[in-house]
Amino acid sequence: MMTWENMNGSAVSEENLLELAKEEVRKRIDETQKRHRANLCTMIYGEAKSGKSGLALDSRTAEQLDNDCLVMVLDFDNGSEPTWRQNWNSDSNIMILNPVVRDKEGYPVLEDTTRLAEAFIVIAKENINEGKQVKFVFDGVDRWLRICWAAMGVDKRANEVKQPGIAWGKRNKHYEDLIEKITDGLECDRFFITHMKEVFANVANPTPTGKVPNCRTQTMDKMNQVIEVSRFDVGNKATHTATLRGSKTNTELVNKTWTFLTIQDGEVEWNSINELQEGTL
Repeated sequence: MMTWENMNGSAVSEENLLELAKEEVRKRIDETQKRHRANLCTMIYGEAKSGKSGLALDSRTAEQLDNDCLVMVLDFDNGSEPTWRQNWNSDSNIMILNPVVRDKEGYPVLEDTTRLAEAFIVIAKENINEGKQVKFVFDGVDRWLRICWAAMGVDKRANEVKQPGIAWGKRNKHYEDLIEKITDGLECDRFFITHMKEVFANVANPTPTGKVPNCRTQTMDKMNQVIEVSRFDVGNKATHTATLRGSKTNTELVNKTWTFLTIQDGEVEWNSINELQEGTL
């Protein structure tokens, strides 16, 4: 990690600062060139119970499974544990943390929740620095955004938030600071999961016009891949699909759809997405 002081805490000369910076630049370029591929930074979005968390948990290749690759899930949505227990036999290499701390009335405590989330990210970074393979999942981007309303200073019981722009800026900064600790701070495949939200036209008489991923535009801008997950029910058959809606790393796959889960008459068929596991999306 780059520092701007000598080990004894004294100031560093401008000339030495430049040399330190040059050394750090060379190190970062070397690490990038040695990496066999760009790490995934993927948004997975869709309606509830469509299979989003299952896809993220199934992000390891067979070789990575054999080599004890870790899947670390920061689970604001509190929905990954059932999938982990039922489908992964409580695999000890899948680490799940719901960081939400609640007060005696059951409302989230923003400061304490943030502290636990940041500690989990630091543990992920330590595992990476020790040479372990890690896949990092942020499950519940929309829930985190909702929790960050507390940064605006609004009453925790409020159903509607009407605040000046500076208050929204505080919320947005708190939200983005944690997101960037993952997008910019972790050298591994990263998956972000969110639900959908309705969008409306006509402020005076709001009319639903469709749905979009429930996250800030700035978050989506940080993603290198975007996957839409859908569920289709016909009779007693449920079909779950994943469509790659955008990719900076493999444009030939854009709009490709995979059927990864079918359920019919109690029979469950799961098909892993190789490109997601191999990081070639």
